[in-house]
Amino acid sequence: MSPKHTVDECLAMMTQHRIRHLPVLQDDAVIGIMSIGDLVKWVISGHEQTIQALHGYIAGAYPA
Repeated sequence: MSPKHTVDECLAMMTQHRIRHLPVLQDDAVIGIMSIGDLVKWVISGHEQTIQALHGYIAGAYPA
């Protein structure tokens, strides 16, 4: 994978190949490793932000 791949693309690769880690490559050099845990944390963080925004909207806390 490269830094240009999305989280969803990485999760799909991991699921398809049944692997838990992906090397991050740039110019044929390994610049890091992504684990499925890293990606799941990213997804959960995004969901938490959406939930907080929806709670604020429902409670009437509109942005100024």
